[in-house]
Amino acid sequence: MNTHSGGGMHLPPLNALRSFEAAGRLGSIRAAAAELVVTPGAVSRQVRVLESWLGVELFRHDGRTIQLTDTGVRYLRSVTEHLTGIAEATDRATGRGRAEGALRIRSYTLLASTWLIPRLTRFRRSQPWIEIELVTSSDPADFGGRDVDAEIRPGASGPWPGLEADLVVDTDLVLVCNPAYVAEYRLERPEDLRRLPGDGFLRSVASPHLWRIWFDVVGVDDVDVTRGPMFGDSTLAYQAAAAGHGVMLAPMPFVEPDLAAGRLVAPFPLAPRPATQFYLVYPGDHPNRKAFTAFRRWLLAESRTAAVADV
Repeated sequence: MNTHSGGGMHLPPLNALRSFEAAGRLGSIRAAAAELVVTPGAVSRQVRVLESWLGVELFRHDGRTIQLTDTGVRYLRSVTEHLTGIAEATDRATGRGRAEGALRIRSYTLLASTWLIPRLTRFRRSQPWIEIELVTSSDPADFGGRDVDAEIRPGASGPWPGLEADLVVDTDLVLVCNPAYVAEYRLERPEDLRRLPGDGFLRSVASPHLWRIWFDVVGVDDVDVTRGPMFGDSTLAYQAAAAGHGVMLAPMPFVEPDLAAGRLVAPFPLAPRPATQFYLVYPGDHPNRKAFTAFRRWLLAESRTAAVADV
């Protein structure tokens, strides 16, 4: 009798699928039994269960040999594809089946492009046996999965129950814009931002709350920062600021190259600056300890070096 799973899906018994897939792929009941560590009789019974469940014949039997029917050939192709996909998804979620030196890190795009990537050459040279895969996103919804070994997240996204966290970046939040923008709107004090048009406050999907934090710290109210352009990536917002579209908030280390090159300026050097942090977040029972431990040790050393340089 057909059974149902969640969402109304018709799913046959998993053990029967595994037995059929092994027998069809290997072309032998006995070989399938050896692979699955069961008896040939158990494999045969599971294949019959699946054929009964489907209401179709999957194998033709000729003495002790088996041959897939046309339906069986098509079904085997699909079942093998999906069982392989489940196995690969399980490996990604648990970290099993990966090379000892494989390491997958997810970071916010801005931190990766401006802070982490310039330093990664030193990591690769010091730990050449580790193959690191860096994936990035600016969407908070993409974070929190177990498909990576660790994530670098803003402190505002915490706390993270059940996870460990190490402080990586602890810095000031600074307002930046194009030099010509300062002259156009005569920006000398934070209060002068009241002169800006409503679309002059550039925002990022990853951190739209930063404007409210910044204005609270500098003590300026009655400024509407909810109508400015929203960017899916903070890097795009900084590029828009450099192009003269408005003002943007940034962790100081992430925009230092643009400030040094004159593409951006910080018009209020004496204004109070709220702090912002980024953390390395990871499960305490990490399945890939050796490679991750080496990366964590290196990253925290880089963090300490950067902190000393900023003093």
